[in-house]
Formats: sequence, C-alpha cells, structure tokens
Amino acid sequence: MTKLKHLISNITFMLLTVVAASASAEITLSLDRTDIHENETFHLRVQVEESNTLNAGAGVNFIPEEITIRGRQEYNSSIIVNGQYNTQMGWDFELLATESGTYTIPPLSIGNERSDAFTIRILPQQDDIGDASNAKIKLRANLSDEEVYVQQQLLFTVRIYRSVVARNQNITPIRVTNALVEQLGENKTFDVVKEGNNFRVVEQRYAIFPQQSGEMIIEPMTYSATVLEESQGRSPWQRSQLKPISLSTQKYTVNVKPKPQNALEPWLPAKKLELEAEWQPKNQTFRVGDPANLDLIIKGTGLLTTQLPTVTFPEEDGVTIYRDTPQYRQRINRFGVNSYHFEKIAVIPNKSGEITIPEVKVPWWNVTTDQQEYATLPAQTIRVEQSSQQINNNQPQTVIPEAQKQAMRPDAGPANNQDTSATDSTYDYWKYITFALAAMWLVTLVLFLRQKSQSRSLIPQDRDASNEQLRQGPHSTLREAIAAAKVNDAKSTIQHLASWLKNDSSPAHLVNVTQLIRYCREHQYQALAEELEMLQSVCYSAQSNQKQPRQWKGRELAKHLSGFNTDDQERPADKLPQLYDKR
Repeated sequence: MTKLKHLISNITFMLLTVVAASASAEITLSLDRTDIHENETFHLRVQVEESNTLNAGAGVNFIPEEITIRGRQEYNSSIIVNGQYNTQMGWDFELLATESGTYTIPPLSIGNERSDAFTIRILPQQDDIGDASNAKIKLRANLSDEEVYVQQQLLFTVRIYRSVVARNQNITPIRVTNALVEQLGENKTFDVVKEGNNFRVVEQRYAIFPQQSGEMIIEPMTYSATVLEESQGRSPWQRSQLKPISLSTQKYTVNVKPKPQNALEPWLPAKKLELEAEWQPKNQTFRVGDPANLDLIIKGTGLLTTQLPTVTFPEEDGVTIYRDTPQYRQRINRFGVNSYHFEKIAVIPNKSGEITIPEVKVPWWNVTTDQQEYATLPAQTIRVEQSSQQINNNQPQTVIPEAQKQAMRPDAGPANNQDTSATDSTYDYWKYITFALAAMWLVTLVLFLRQKSQSRSLIPQDRDASNEQLRQGPHSTLREAIAAAKVNDAKSTIQHLASWLKNDSSPAHLVNVTQLIRYCREHQYQALAEELEMLQSVCYSAQSNQKQPRQWKGRELAKHLSGFNTDDQERPADKLPQLYDKR
C-alpha cells in the first residue's frame, strides 16, 4: 500500500511538472525592423517552443486581412551553445501592407502555447522613387531635419532601389564635417512595390551629432555597380553585355544652431529624458545600519550614452549614499538612438524614524517643443526602524508592585492554610535536595584542593596565556577585525567590526559602523573615521557583490584601531560593576 501511494505521488508530480511547463510556454512575435512604410515588404517571425504547436499551427491564418502574405516559411533549427542544446522553431512571414495604419494580431492560442496581442504600425509611403519606369536603379537620401542645435541628433537615411540584378556593388562611406556619426544597426533589405514594379531596397541609417555651430556639410555618397545591358535586337545566343553605373547623392548643408542663451546646464538636446528609481526588493524594511538597494535608471531618446547626465543626490542627515559603477546600454528604433543608464545605489540609514531623500531634477532641452524642461525624480520618504541591538537595549523591564509582592508571599493570605499537609510534604522534599547538594559541594571542594596541589607547579608557565585570554574577552572580535585589516580583507574587517559593535563591550552603545564613524569624529579620532569611511565605500561600491571588493589597503585602519582605547570611555550608568576591581 505504501509503495502504491509513493508511485501515485510521483506520477502526480510529473504530471504537474508537465502542465506547469506547458502553461509557461509562450509564442513570441517580432518584426525585422520598426520603420515600415506603405508598399514595403517586411518580415514577421513567430517563434514557438514545442513541436506540437508547430504542427497544430501549420494551417492557422492569424494575419490581418488588410496585410498581404507574400510568403510563409516554416523553420526548425537546433544549435549547441556552451554545451546547451537549443532548438528554434516557428514561421517566417513575408508581408506587404498597401495602406498606412495600425494593425493588431489578436492573442494567439495554438496547442498549449499562448501569446499577447501584437501591433504592427505602417507609416505613410515615402515618395522618393519618382517615376518607377524611368530607371532600373535609383539612389535616394533624406534628412530628418534641415536645422538642428549643436549636439542634437540628426537622422540621415540612404536607400538604393534596384529592379535588376547588379554585380560588384559598392557605396562610399559617409563623410561629415565637425560631427560624430554612428550607423544605426546593420543594413536593412526589403522590397518596394510601385506601379507593378518590384524594387529590391538596401537601406542605411545614420545618427549625426554636430559638435560645432555653423554650417555642417554632408558630402555626397557614391554608389557603383555593374548591370546587364538590355537590348531588344540582341540574339538569344549573343553574350550578355555588362554595363557599369555610378550614382551619387546630393551635397547637404545643415545649419547648426548654438546652445540657447537661456538653456541650463547640462546641455542635453533630446526628444525625451526620464529618471526612474525603484527599491530592490520592493516594500522592504529599512533598519539602522543595514544597506538598502536603490536601482536608478536614466532613459534618453536622441542622446548617446556619453551624453547621459550624472545625477547628484543632495546630502541628507540620517542617510549615507554609496554609488556603484553605472552600466550603459544603447538601442536603435525609428527615433534613432535610445540610451540607458543603469546604476545600483546603496542607501545606509544611520538613525530611526522618517527620512526623506530629496527630489532630484535634471534640466534638458526638448528639441520637439524647442523649450527647457526637467526630468524629475520625486522625493522619497522611508520609515527606518531601529536596529536589533537598539531594540534589545530599549526593552522595558518588568516591575512588580509592592502590594503584589506582599500578596505573593507564602504568609500573605488564608490560602496558605488550606492544605497544611501539602506544605509539610514540600518542605521535606526541599530539605532532602539541600542535603544532597551540600554533599556534592563537599566532594567538589575535596577534588578541587587535590587538583590544585598537583598542578601548582604548572601555574607560572600558563599564567600569561590565561591573562591574555582574560584580557581578550569582549575585544576578541576587534582583534579579529584588526587582523583582517592587516591582510587587506575588507569584507572580513567590516563583518568583525559589526560583530564587535553589537556586543556590550562597544563604547557608548554603538550598533553599526556608521555610528562608530560619528563617534570617532566627536571624540577627536579623525584619522580612524576617515579610514572607516573608506572601508564602507569599498564594501558598498562597484565590486561589492563580488567575493572580494576592489583592492583596499587596511594597514592604516589596523594601526588606528590598535590605538583606539575603549577602556578609558565612561562606563554607562546601566552597566553592573565588575565582580573584582583591578588593583
């Protein structure tokens, strides 16, 4: 029966695992590019996770009727990456939209897999081909703006249209005076259908950031290739003639305006700038001395990562802030360059109660509205609880009123006379226990005297070690912190210091390193305070999540800690005197 129950439980677990895996399977939809216009082909990739879904969706049509399906291809490939077997499967659609607008693919449900709704946006047609029957190859270029501010993003797009086969294709690189140029991704290839003619298009996009006001010149770009020369009178047996061609874009002159006089620093000409901050984890509990993690994100549209601002947090009494090394990312879409600044911040409260981190504002210039705006990080108020040591020190003692003490005495009331026999029995019981304890004490005393006489000769050689252990007592963790500092082990040093501060031997009831720093500054230990601040900075900065923080030299801290004499501090009033005074 037991084996049967065990078998049923295993089967149930396997079924639940399969169901959970199926429920988490997701259909993913993606486009080959984001800037799609009328009469331009584009590719939609639908990726699934299970082969059953691939078979079930073979005949399913979920493309909106307004979009023409020019081709549908199923793919199923397997690769091994870092020893992991990875399979990709799904469908690749070649689509064409003849009208601009927004089209939505509803949520898909194929087999055990699901997807969210997917939106496809089609922009109005770009009328830069001209007469489709006039030439077989065309070269076109356009600018997003004719006038920009210094350091503002300018988008430059080059397209090669061809309706014939071309060989030996080449295009000269872009040349711009006094500007930073960045290509926006790889070349895009697609088709454009116009007046019954099909053109293969190769598109290159660039982001240009002028670095000097005045005139900026974009030199012509030249495309060269060889194509088959068509001749109506040519015999089918005659050899085809290759014809070289060369096309160039026009020379562009852009007016670059200087920074407006009323613009604030830093100068950030952008389409959009946002500041975001989030505590990790959310809804966490803040305690004195415990670091809390804050994730800061800066998003800039139309800015390079090197242009993103550095956010400065105002100093606030009650918290210490340590910044990590920021990470940067850059993404490309139809708006050009989108830059992201990710940074982890350690916030250490050093007092309890409500603490407000002030609002942060960064000025930027909106190039769309041509006016000054501010990216704002709202003020955040946190409630900080006392540390565990502070809570223990503040626990109230239980006080029994005198009247209640008298009522608890054995002779306080008539209830004591209700059961005289029980009282006599209890009295005899405790009498026997007292006699037994006295006998054991006498035996212990005899053994002690005997041992003392035997080991008297060993006392002188062990006296120094015993005194050393007695002296170490509560300072043992401080000695361990000094030893760790001497070998430059920052994490062990701060851990031993925290342990030392949490026991009763620390001066002035300090409970964390931040309070020790403040204590040192108040009692003229400036050098020690500076070394402790450097230790905190190392432990809560860029490599704080690694096994060992960045290189740190702790010999100075070890020297100052060795000279930090806590025995001379005033003994707190609530401490009991030592059992034996030092004579």
